[in-house]
Amino acid sequence: MIPFGPYLPDQADYQNPGAKQANNVLPRTADSYGPLSSLSAVSDALTNRPQGAEAFRDSDGDVHTFCGDASDLFKLNGTAWDEISKSTGAYTVNSEDAVEFTQFGQHIIAAMGLTDQPQVYTLDVSSNFADLGGTPPRFRHVTVIEPGFVFGGNTWDATDGAVPNRVWWSAIDNHADWPTIGSSDAAAKQSDRQDLPIGGAVQHVTGAIGGLPGAIWMEKAIYRIQYQGPPTVFGFYEVERDRGTPAPNSVVNIGPAGFYLGEEGFYRFDGSGSVPIGDQKVDKTILNELSQDNYHRVYGMSDPINKMIFWAYPGTGHSGGRPNKLAVYNWSVDRWTTADVEAELIFRDMSAGVTLDGLDAYGTLDTLPASLDSRVWTGGRIVLSAFDSDKKLARFTGDNLAATLETKEDALLDGNARALVNGVMPFTDAPAADTTVSLSYREGNSPGSSLTVTSANAIDVDGFAHFTTSTRFASAVVNIGAGASWSHAQGVNYDATPDGSQ
Repeated sequence: MIPFGPYLPDQADYQNPGAKQANNVLPRTADSYGPLSSLSAVSDALTNRPQGAEAFRDSDGDVHTFCGDASDLFKLNGTAWDEISKSTGAYTVNSEDAVEFTQFGQHIIAAMGLTDQPQVYTLDVSSNFADLGGTPPRFRHVTVIEPGFVFGGNTWDATDGAVPNRVWWSAIDNHADWPTIGSSDAAAKQSDRQDLPIGGAVQHVTGAIGGLPGAIWMEKAIYRIQYQGPPTVFGFYEVERDRGTPAPNSVVNIGPAGFYLGEEGFYRFDGSGSVPIGDQKVDKTILNELSQDNYHRVYGMSDPINKMIFWAYPGTGHSGGRPNKLAVYNWSVDRWTTADVEAELIFRDMSAGVTLDGLDAYGTLDTLPASLDSRVWTGGRIVLSAFDSDKKLARFTGDNLAATLETKEDALLDGNARALVNGVMPFTDAPAADTTVSLSYREGNSPGSSLTVTSANAIDVDGFAHFTTSTRFASAVVNIGAGASWSHAQGVNYDATPDGSQ
């Protein structure tokens, strides 16, 4: 068997040690790829483009999913989005800003960019969001940093205006207390702010990473945050210079690590430094097709169950900056894939839990957006979600997408002799009726000869797709049709004999 190998589009075609194509599939194991399900809508549509979403649990374990657009905030109620802004059309979030959410106890805090005050909603108490109390600054980015501070980054206040490199934190253990900086009250409550000298604008702030209370991504630097107590409260230590992120929403914090898109490619940050994860693999390919004017439309999310990170980005052929591609990375086996999925944004949601009677709101048994045994119906389970191109909440629970996998290109016989390819057998548990194979080959006698791709041939009863092709260098392209039921695809076997006529 010739394995598909890891997806390595940045490598040369000839003797690429991995797959030349791995599209609409997941890097399932170190030796195989699996299917990627399509999006299936589970809610009504929003009117405007969603600019942020997140799910939280309250003290009783119930799940609450929030989202925001440029002018309003919403909460999911079954399949409907209830508008719960402080007043209808209350906000003016910039089109390049995200609406960010974080949880402080029972309180959900929303960062609305520099044009609106941060908002707060108390789970099981509030009916609507309201301005966050205590005269906080406005901020583009928000998180909670232990031992108990709401932490805002890239701020605006009435005195200094916009300060992109500033971080500012609340009183300890009080999300709604923001005393005057420099006052004895602020000192007693450990509330302060810090302007970071190097790295440009604050792009993302996250808590609990690499054994540290938090980390700050700038445009051109990364800082670690360390709690020191009064009088300094926090120390900020630059651990990366000339490396940050141009894509604020690309940062994904999972366990002890933060994964992100930098200007040079994809990285894993562990609190002390960054390690490239896409170098000589996918970085060049993805960055070449990524819309450079739409870094703010790159969204990351994690699937801790399957140990994968998903990044949605606007690639070639995107519409108005809407992401139309996925890059998927499995950190346990260090493998990548891509997919053609159009979505306004992606995020890690949690299922709210649905009874059998409650299924009626989602359609009939024949039209449900997920099978009855799917974890999306069980409350509190992590669910990979998106807002599709119709601005509906959607889950990756639809039919499997049409998949394409291509082996490395290499000489088929020892000594680079010409071979007559009689057939290709794909090693996959996909039904033969849903599987076809094309042969990508060079008609000339050198790796520099032009490529020709045959038509896609069906699998015969002997398990082979048959050809009568003479070549020295070839790769096999395996296609699995949309909606096919399968679990693994591993590689191919060639039926090739010496071609003595040439």
